[in-house]
Amino acid sequence: MKIRFKLAGLMLIILIIPMIVVSSVYSSKSADAIVKGQINSLGIINGDRAAYLNEFIGNIILSQKSFTSDNGVREFVEHECSDAHSDDELKYVNELIRDTVRRSSAVTDMFILNDRGVILAAYKTDMIGQTDSQVNDYISFSGSNSGISGIYPPNSSDKCYFYSCRRVYTPGNKKVGVAVQKVSLEEAAEMLKITGYSNFAVSLIVDSNGKYISGSVSNPRKLEDVVEFRAIAESIPEAIPYYGDTNGSDTVIKENEGYHIFGTPVSNGGWSVVSMFESVDAKKAASDSVSGVRVAVIIITILAAAAIILVCYFFTEPIKKLVSVIYQKNKGDVNVRLDLDSNDEFGQISTEFNAMFDSIFESEQRYRTVVSMMDNVVFEINLKTFKVYVSNNFNQKFSYRAKDDSISESFFYKMKIHKDDMKRYKEDLDTIVSSQGDKWEGEYRMKNLYGDFSWIRVKGKKFFDRSGAPSKIIGLLVDIDKEKKSAITLIQKASFDALTQLYNRPTFLRTLDEEMNASSTRRSLDALMFIDLDDFKHFNDEYGHKCGDEVLKFVADTIKEVTYERGFGGRLGGDEFVMCLTNLTLIGDAGKVAAEVISILNEGFVSESTELHFNIHCSIGIAFFRENGSNSAELLEAADTAMYKIKKSGKSNFAYAGGETRIDIVETTATFDSTF
Repeated sequence: MKIRFKLAGLMLIILIIPMIVVSSVYSSKSADAIVKGQINSLGIINGDRAAYLNEFIGNIILSQKSFTSDNGVREFVEHECSDAHSDDELKYVNELIRDTVRRSSAVTDMFILNDRGVILAAYKTDMIGQTDSQVNDYISFSGSNSGISGIYPPNSSDKCYFYSCRRVYTPGNKKVGVAVQKVSLEEAAEMLKITGYSNFAVSLIVDSNGKYISGSVSNPRKLEDVVEFRAIAESIPEAIPYYGDTNGSDTVIKENEGYHIFGTPVSNGGWSVVSMFESVDAKKAASDSVSGVRVAVIIITILAAAAIILVCYFFTEPIKKLVSVIYQKNKGDVNVRLDLDSNDEFGQISTEFNAMFDSIFESEQRYRTVVSMMDNVVFEINLKTFKVYVSNNFNQKFSYRAKDDSISESFFYKMKIHKDDMKRYKEDLDTIVSSQGDKWEGEYRMKNLYGDFSWIRVKGKKFFDRSGAPSKIIGLLVDIDKEKKSAITLIQKASFDALTQLYNRPTFLRTLDEEMNASSTRRSLDALMFIDLDDFKHFNDEYGHKCGDEVLKFVADTIKEVTYERGFGGRLGGDEFVMCLTNLTLIGDAGKVAAEVISILNEGFVSESTELHFNIHCSIGIAFFRENGSNSAELLEAADTAMYKIKKSGKSNFAYAGGETRIDIVETTATFDSTF
């Protein structure tokens, strides 16, 4: 249903229907019905006024909560109490106080004071440093009735007022002071004035101390101290917190000696709104006017209906135009304008609305221009709708098109990540999409359209709305494939022997130290083998250095094969090689591996440069972690010494460090056999 119809219906209900009802009652049941209608209406009015007052006080309470929850306020009070605050902190808090006061026309003053009563910050800055003797009252107010005090009499400004007090906590949740707002009751008291009831009704605001004020903003007095209002406290104590236990917020209605008394509790502050209607005198006045009421009501009803139609049309037509413009804007019409030719607030809305459209349009243009000029891919994840936006250069970077889609169907969950990076990628993605993380930064390998893996860097930042809820994630996809692979290549060049692609000497020794530390922790059986080729100089002298390089590569390939998934190998230099074997079951397993290496090398290979078949022989020394050395240097020396035992006892065999030479393990020949 459109607003104009709702508004017209509501106004008809509020104005016309009661008029018709009153007319019928007057014509049929005369003055009794009139008075009854007035009583019912006053009950509704009393409830509405209580609702207004409840909202009015509630807004004050909310502004206090917002102010005292501000981290800057809490830190300022903590620092102030330790004489460590800065001028910037004081300036910030004073500005926040001024903003709080300006937002409410009813708040006339606001300040913060410590538990000794010294004012730390204030709307009226000349009060800062002064001592307020009411500090204990303020602290007491903060502990009851949501921090709302009772009503105070008018001061020099001739306005009744009350205080809203709330304790201030440090970041460590220590009470160190109290924030106080001074609130005028002029607006609230204005709504107590009753029209249409002649002199037969009065409305009051009763505070948590049982004191009241009326529409004339008089000095607050207790109900039982005033003769004409003493019956209120006696008749409806359940509607006034000071006099009885209130339950809920319903209006309590009581009849007492020619009076009808209405009381509605106000939950915020422990106040209530009370109205008293002199039904006997009202009935006499109604009897005098009943004869002319029917005609008057008919005339008023007609006029009111016409006025309602005109008012509804006048006030809702601009809203209709506004809704239409917003609809067209959401459909993508960037040129749509809101044209309301008037000098009132609607005209101002039109001007500001069009200015907002222009600002949004310019911002969108700047955003699109910046994104189009960037080399990196920009993405945005809307955490409200879970939709994903990707800049158009995604296709140029990654060779396929990423559609703007829901996050579950987007490229984030569709693109293929390298298996070694997949777990980390999913954890990073799930962390930022959930409420846990607020940023995303990681490097992963992604498969492109051609089946190759390319390195990308993902950088994302989570944004939050004004309520603190996550709203969107904005980030970049950066192509780092070239620089990443260059870095990996440099690492490989620095860590591996160029000819054999085994670990070079520094890398092997460093890795050996790490493995020895791990072995000591897990208490495993691990061994080091020192391998020296027998008569390697013969290959270089007889067949050339190219053939010698082929021999070294063959030995390296053998070491890689033997150590696969059970250790690692390296080249110390020249024809000296080393192997580390981990997690052996028996001591003899090391000898079996040494025998396997000797056997494979003895079978030999066919040289590409000479087309000859060569048998390779070597001598191997074996040393065990911890038993033969506590560090890599000692272990290497022990294995080297064991290897030289073989060199001196016939070569092409292996020996344990500190043990006997095992010549019977492998039958070897000291000559080089070569076949075509």
